[in-house]
Amino acid sequence: MSAYKQAGISLNRALALSAKAVRSALKPEFKVAAERRGLTEVKAIKIENGQQLEAKSLDK
Repeated sequence: MSAYKQAGISLNRALALSAKAVRSALKPEFKVAAERRGLTEVKAIKIENGQQLEAKSLDK
């Protein structure tokens, strides 16, 4: 069984944790660029009758 499954987390969460660990281990001159690439913003937009309603952020 995979280590992430034994830990009770999803593959996506395991990859996010490992990416965060790698970014934190980088030298300062590379850390800023890597942290910028690590940020994502996702919004969900509901559409009713062809009209776009308000966009809601999906971050926790």
